[in-house]
Amino acid sequence: MKKILLKFLLSVLIVFVPLSAMAEDQDRFYVINSFEKGLNSKISPFLTPKNQVNDCENVRFNSSFGAIAKRDPMVSYLDFGTGAVRGLHRYYKADGTSTTIVAIGTNLVADFSGTATTIKSGLTDGKRWSFLTFKDIAIGTNGYDQPQKYDGHTATTANTDATRTAGELCAELGAPFAELNTGTNLDASSWYQYKVAFYDGSTYDYSAARSNPILTGADVHDISLTDIPIGPTGTTHRYIYRTLGNASEAAVIADTTFYLVGTLSDNTTTTFNDTVADGTADDDSAPTWATVSAGTNVTPPKGTIAEINNERIFISGNTTYPSDIYWSDDGNPDHFLPSDFIVVREDDGDKITFLKTQLGVLSVGKTNTIQRFYTDGSSTTDWYVSAPMSFVGCHATYSAANTPLGIVYLNRAGLYIFNGQSSHFISDAVTPEIQDISETTLESVVGFYNKNEYHLSYASKNSGSTINNRVLVYDFVRDAYSIDTKNIDSFASFEGGTDSGAIYAGSSTNDGYVFAFTSSKGNLFVRTLSDFTAGTFDDTYVFGDEKDPSLELAWDCTIDGWLTELQTKNASIASIDDIVVYLPDAIIDRPDTSGTWTSPAYEIKAAKLDKIYWNENLGGIGDATLQVRLGATSSTCEAASWETAVTNPNGSDLSSITANDFIQLKANLSSTNILYTPKIYRSNSYNIRLVYDKVGSAYETTVSAFLKTGWMDFGIPGYKKIIKRIKVFYEGTAGTLNINIKNEEGDVDVDIPVDLSIAPELSVSDEYTGEGGVKLYSYEPPINSTTIPSMIGQLWQFYITENSANTWLIHRIEIIYGLEERY
Repeated sequence: MKKILLKFLLSVLIVFVPLSAMAEDQDRFYVINSFEKGLNSKISPFLTPKNQVNDCENVRFNSSFGAIAKRDPMVSYLDFGTGAVRGLHRYYKADGTSTTIVAIGTNLVADFSGTATTIKSGLTDGKRWSFLTFKDIAIGTNGYDQPQKYDGHTATTANTDATRTAGELCAELGAPFAELNTGTNLDASSWYQYKVAFYDGSTYDYSAARSNPILTGADVHDISLTDIPIGPTGTTHRYIYRTLGNASEAAVIADTTFYLVGTLSDNTTTTFNDTVADGTADDDSAPTWATVSAGTNVTPPKGTIAEINNERIFISGNTTYPSDIYWSDDGNPDHFLPSDFIVVREDDGDKITFLKTQLGVLSVGKTNTIQRFYTDGSSTTDWYVSAPMSFVGCHATYSAANTPLGIVYLNRAGLYIFNGQSSHFISDAVTPEIQDISETTLESVVGFYNKNEYHLSYASKNSGSTINNRVLVYDFVRDAYSIDTKNIDSFASFEGGTDSGAIYAGSSTNDGYVFAFTSSKGNLFVRTLSDFTAGTFDDTYVFGDEKDPSLELAWDCTIDGWLTELQTKNASIASIDDIVVYLPDAIIDRPDTSGTWTSPAYEIKAAKLDKIYWNENLGGIGDATLQVRLGATSSTCEAASWETAVTNPNGSDLSSITANDFIQLKANLSSTNILYTPKIYRSNSYNIRLVYDKVGSAYETTVSAFLKTGWMDFGIPGYKKIIKRIKVFYEGTAGTLNINIKNEEGDVDVDIPVDLSIAPELSVSDEYTGEGGVKLYSYEPPINSTTIPSMIGQLWQFYITENSANTWLIHRIEIIYGLEERY
């Protein structure tokens, strides 16, 4: 009983010992080992959890779980001209070919094997375009011009069979494509355009849509039509109409007189060769254009929004009828009956701001509502629009994007997800950023989803910008936000065919660039024993195990091959005794003081080389340099001349070297003392590392990144803490990471620079340590220094900045402190 009472009294004494009395006896630890919840700019800085930050720019929270990383710089894919890129589409064809289409200024421009080429000119200036691919045709619409279609045709040589006129490779949706055809029936050096009408045995349909304008040549006068629109079921005849030859493109576009030049007596043929001379065409054969144009107008409507559903194209966003939805004939995007439309909540003062197919059903967003449009009835007369399922509408047409959880869109109150039944608010943490979106530029706000991230590009009101200059990024996996300083006006994902799946984006400035985001960055590593033995040694060899190899100067032969190797150095060597005579400086470790290692040819398909890194230990007696050579094939690469050797192991610049599909590396080792060898060893998970861009070339030469934590009491409120050590666990190879720490009273404000280029194993300071690619930097603040105050305070805040083109990652920040006194 006495023992029990004694134990109880001891436990009571321990509980009531003041914390301050215990504090002096031991150090305490506070660890920030996760930034996973990202930006929370709305919360009070005194309530911010340690896995969130109050402010940040150009960082990511899911590159490595829990860590915070700087985003990669954007690289330029192609310069498409002068102006903002107001639409971006990656067009994949069934034959495996692909091209990039952009809207810029008054033109649509395509990438023809690395050359920006206008495919349509004379459009309304500066309008935003939406694109889709349907029936192997790229279709674009902007609400002001007739919808355009493009089939991937590239030939534009004048006066040549099977070519189109430069700058005019697109046709209006609802019309055929025209190209030159060998023959001399039509007028030479004249401009023509075509239209189509349909007949079902009793009534006519006609389309006012025009083919691409085409200029005949001096010798090649005839014209061939392709992708001639088909009519609805029951069509028995299609009629081809053409202008007479005009002297200029402007004249043919203004020409409203069309004549019959051909009849297709079926509803399947999609090509036609026009050999009708102007003198014959102007006989105005029946049925004349006046006759057919008295029938039903089936011209595709204008609209800002296009969506595919139920094998039809749906168009909305008409500037005159903002609540209307139009749809094409079944499987036929060129034919729109005027009766095939529906009005959604007519005259409610709203406009339709998005159409998105969700689980097979069209969701229709308006300014203040969202409803479903059910199109699965056996007849279009059975289709209907539901009552509103959400009264939180979409205020920015181009912000809406399909995601696995629903349609994300921007309302003035913030970002919402519509899941098919209701809308849910998701952006409370970044309310200040939502409030920073300029109200006057809502129609320029662009949303895009790719690989578990939603990107929202907008103009910052606080910055005074009139163009998009911020991108808010929402990570669905981490439920975390970050923000980038990027000038972006359009997005696309390049993930079909042989593309890498990278995000591409069009510039919102007038430079006309399309950029590639981070996943297009390539790395080539040489880091295992097998990597080295796959290459060729010449007076070098690799030692160590599979995961820790070291390249050194050494004999590169086995005992069985020693004589052959020695005779390559001196043919007179016939026995082991001859080595002393003919190779007097050789030792058992190595034959001489220089050697090389040559890699096999690696396939990298690089668009631009960046830098090459390696880890060297020269021992004060040697040197190590690297060389590369490249080629379109492995054989041409291996036959090419070597580029000039580079010398900086911390990142030698290779950007001036022309990139190619295959590359070889050569390491050159040398020593001034045969007894010793330089080494290329493994650190940071590589011996040699080549960085290159899969597309484009460097665009952002500097990316300014920062993050600011909330005020932290290290889990013990009310006490002053004296910081004794700060340890940062990080990755990085170049640049300076500045870690600022301050207390709430403002009398401690200390900058701690971390040199990312220092390799721990080569550091002469105990501040830099590390193993396995993760580096550690330890900072121990001075106590009672005359220049730096002792780090004493109740609350602490970290502000981390870095400004360069380099990237880095922070895994963990560890603080050792003691308690001083209670307030």
